[in-house]
Amino acid sequence: MRVALALVLTLAGCGTELGGPCSATLPCDDGAVCDLTDPTGPTCVAADGDGDSDGIANDRDFCQHLEGGAFDEDLDGYGDLCDACPIAPPPATPDADGDALDSPCDPDPTVPGDRAVVFNGFNDPALPASWKASALWRLVGGEIIVDAPTVLETLTVPLPLVSSHVAILARYRIDGVAAGASESAASVVGIDRRPAGTSVVSCGASRSGGTDRLLLDTDTANVSDDFTSSLFDPAGLYRVAAKIDNATAACALIADTETGATQASTTGQAMTEAGLTARNATVRFSYLLVVQRP
Repeated sequence: MRVALALVLTLAGCGTELGGPCSATLPCDDGAVCDLTDPTGPTCVAADGDGDSDGIANDRDFCQHLEGGAFDEDLDGYGDLCDACPIAPPPATPDADGDALDSPCDPDPTVPGDRAVVFNGFNDPALPASWKASALWRLVGGEIIVDAPTVLETLTVPLPLVSSHVAILARYRIDGVAAGASESAASVVGIDRRPAGTSVVSCGASRSGGTDRLLLDTDTANVSDDFTSSLFDPAGLYRVAAKIDNATAACALIADTETGATQASTTGQAMTEAGLTARNATVRFSYLLVVQRP
């Protein structure tokens, strides 16, 4: 009996030694952590080491072969900077088209060429200098919060490509809706701001006249999909995505108990900016992701 008990205790504390393979079900020895981003496959490395010399110890570094990597938005073990889809764990078939962008981040999973050009999980103490937002937008604990008055508040981000193939994705919560407000909104936007004129594609939650709906607003159409559930519930979590593909814009929103989608025509804008908007509500956005294809 004593021999059997000793064997059980030994196996219970057993892990993989430094340099050995590891996984969620094959842990590393004490003092080591699993480096999921090793190009040769997940490998046990010293917890207090710093293989990429970026000042972040391995046990706190989610991108151990790339400078940075302190944040992991989707908690899948891959840091935001080195994750093929920083908003969701890898699916069973992660990258069918071979463009290094996994679903659900890839708006066209069978067409190669898409790339994530913007991602922010709002963990840093300040926004990048090129982003534009009023003082009503504030970074707090991994979210950017906007206390939007009656005027539409917009945060904008310049895009590296001038492209007519763009997807904009965000996740948000609602702290509250302004008392007496007749309209409220929480959306993502794509903006074509060029000398020929500015046009905007907006996709997101809208409340007007007591009705909540998914609203897609383009330069040629305004279409909606009514929701029976609230899109401004402080207990809810919402994900919204807009896709602009030449002369077609598509818009989708996932609530806790309901999903909606719609599409509309556009004049074929090539987006130069993307962003977030809110009106008559206090909104907490937890990430902004923008994907472009030349």
